[in-house]
Amino acid sequence: MTAGHKSTARCLDMHAHHVGQPVIDRISAEGASRGIRVVKADDGATRLEIGGRLTGMPLLPTLIDDTARLKWMDEAGISVQLLSGWMDLAAYHLDAEAGQWLARVQNDALADLVARRPDRYAAAAMVPLQSAELAAQELRHAVTTLGHRAVQIGARVEEEGLDAPTLDPFWHAAQELNVPVIVHPADLSVPPRIRRLFLQILVGNPSETTYAAAALLLGGVFDRFPNLRVLLVHGGGCVPYQFGRINRGRVAAPPFARGPVQHELDRYARNLFYDTVLHDDAALAFLIKRVSAQQVALGSDYPFPLRETDPVGSVNRVEGLSAEQHRAICWDTGANLLGLSD
Repeated sequence: MTAGHKSTARCLDMHAHHVGQPVIDRISAEGASRGIRVVKADDGATRLEIGGRLTGMPLLPTLIDDTARLKWMDEAGISVQLLSGWMDLAAYHLDAEAGQWLARVQNDALADLVARRPDRYAAAAMVPLQSAELAAQELRHAVTTLGHRAVQIGARVEEEGLDAPTLDPFWHAAQELNVPVIVHPADLSVPPRIRRLFLQILVGNPSETTYAAAALLLGGVFDRFPNLRVLLVHGGGCVPYQFGRINRGRVAAPPFARGPVQHELDRYARNLFYDTVLHDDAALAFLIKRVSAQQVALGSDYPFPLRETDPVGSVNRVEGLSAEQHRAICWDTGANLLGLSD
């Protein structure tokens, strides 16, 4: 596949966000008693207030507008899009009951949209990870009743890392249901020092993803759940480029700081998948060479400002890709994760 080749094959976008109008309507009608409100912020923009925290971005119309989404997908050459919620609505700081209510509202809305356009959409569940038991329960409902094909979680649960043993009921459910887990940072508890210059997105998101992946690896999560499949957004943060350093910490860290991981980290490389949202042709080429095309899936981060505006084109520009590698990145890797047929 030479640079500049225009793909005409089916393409699957594994990283996109959606907030349906039914979610906004339910929050407006029922959310206040659970600490969730639609508000006009000081800058005049409409935001959601969740447990006293405002969403970092305003409520973008493109998060809701399905007609605009399909138009963009057609223009971008995207055949199918995996719809995930907005991580600002993960709401892990709410009490567990309120968190489950908000997850269910989002999961129901996504299921309705997928039911209307099963040819264009699949859905990833939201879960209340502040209670691993309720998260497992919601995930089972989303997959077995609503038909969701993945689950999206934050890079941490407030100050708790994803390797915390208390989260094992969730990991057990994800492995049992054989659904991929998309790890995506949230943006509600970022201090002003990091918000300036959009640094919470430019630097904070890749950093949070790196922390999350390192915790999963060094914390022994893949020893306990060896069949988990985890998709790291934004090209995996620093993971593909600092994998050796993280692995070195497995034995070089002081004994009190070492995790319970049992093997060299290369053993768990096949548990990790990466999207293509890097905005850098050389970085994407390195990622594919480092982890293989079978571990890389197309992504856009639609509709946020830092989205990849030409996701298929970013893959087309990678020099030296074979047709098989191109198909893997644009369709097969994601389709295999989701259990989609051609």
